[in-house]
Amino acid sequence: MLELLSTGFLTVLQPTTILLMLLGSVWGIVFAAVPGLSTGMAVVLALPLTYGMGSIDGLATLSGIYVGGMSGGLIGSTLLGIPGTSSAVATTFDGFPLARSGYPGKAMGIGIWSSFVGGVFGAVVLLLSAPTVARWASRLGPWEYTSLVVLGLTMIASLSGTSIAKGFISGVLGVLVGTVGSDPIFGASRLTFGFRALRGGLHFIPVMIGLFAISQLMSDLEKGTEGQAYNADRLRIPNRESLAAVFGNLKALWIAMLSGVAIGALPGVGASISSIWSYDQVKRFSKNRAEFGKGSPEGIIAAEASNSATAGGTLIPMLALGLPGNPISVIMMGAVMIHGITPGPLFISRHSDIAYGLFAAFLVVNVLVLLAQLLFTRLYVKVLAVPVRILAPIVIVFCVIGSFAHNNRMADVFVMLGSGIAGYGLTKLAIPLAPAILGLILGPTLEENIRLALMSSSSLVPFVTRPVSLVFLLLSLASIVLVLFERLRAGKSE
Repeated sequence: MLELLSTGFLTVLQPTTILLMLLGSVWGIVFAAVPGLSTGMAVVLALPLTYGMGSIDGLATLSGIYVGGMSGGLIGSTLLGIPGTSSAVATTFDGFPLARSGYPGKAMGIGIWSSFVGGVFGAVVLLLSAPTVARWASRLGPWEYTSLVVLGLTMIASLSGTSIAKGFISGVLGVLVGTVGSDPIFGASRLTFGFRALRGGLHFIPVMIGLFAISQLMSDLEKGTEGQAYNADRLRIPNRESLAAVFGNLKALWIAMLSGVAIGALPGVGASISSIWSYDQVKRFSKNRAEFGKGSPEGIIAAEASNSATAGGTLIPMLALGLPGNPISVIMMGAVMIHGITPGPLFISRHSDIAYGLFAAFLVVNVLVLLAQLLFTRLYVKVLAVPVRILAPIVIVFCVIGSFAHNNRMADVFVMLGSGIAGYGLTKLAIPLAPAILGLILGPTLEENIRLALMSSSSLVPFVTRPVSLVFLLLSLASIVLVLFERLRAGKSE
């Protein structure tokens, strides 16, 4: 492992790769800082720029965007009280009160350093855990893979918002879209309606760009969101004081980091839940509970350390099992597949150079995000003041270029626009978009493995007689029951 990791560091510590990771970090921070934009949108829009890069450079750049996005949400939350991302909601509880009381630099400093420490911890756990999980999973057959994908699809229940039925509708639509094109076994055309352009299928890149970027822009333009100005005169970050606050609250820091990694590794949970849960746990074990909500450093540490640690935890099932755990990792999984690599149990053994290059990049990126946060804070504050009506045309141009560049086909641009309109309609109906992308990515894998399993045994019995397959199916059932129970209990509580 040390030899592979050292080779990975030699690969990513090249001037060009470092510059790409730094640019990706700034890109992710800006998108996470501006209310209305998102980390997912930042990753989607940057995908076309990575097409011509090598696998390591492309994945390192996207890692920078991902980690930068996880950290950048604290800017809007701390300075404006408006979370740039859903995962930064808990940061507003104490970050904004501390900034408003005359200490914006201190509030930003504690958040930035907490985010850095949590991110490094998550990266180390990812490095140590993913190879072990992958080695265990490499022994699975098509029956276990089928049951594993079924377990992954049960995340639809967790990603469904307030209605599991609507989440199920979204997931089925995604699976249906994934069947358009040629049959994976016999090559027959399906659901093409005579259009030659559809024989290659509806690729998830234009669909993903349309669903996440175009639909979001349409919603923001409808609301008429304006930029927010902020006085940046007092934004000098006291690094020594901030570090003292972070490491002076080690109990809060450890609770936050462990919570972030553990919850991030659970399919269908994610950073938004981990940061809230971590905040609650840190408050529960704190000796200064009365200070929470009034600018408590412990509150900022709880939110930001867990938020960034979640990034490493989320990638463990995505890379080792091929199961994305939340909407962002769904997009990241698609980004990895763009470079001809399929995440899963064989990824680390077959592509160890790329895997350990990615692990090394994930560690380096956290350092670059820290530098980008400390050096360019005033720049991000100015970006916050740009209205969405000015940002929208720029984003739309990136969407069109990104959709066309993948296969150099105008048909993909029309697919992107159609997906955007469909995504906007689904949003209006309160139907979540993440399950659709999950179904689009996992649907073909489910179909291929279940057909291979049936071709091998011509029976469904092995799905329940093979122990690992049975465990996955039972976990799938337990996952759905648990979500239903939580919804029922929440309804009674209201």
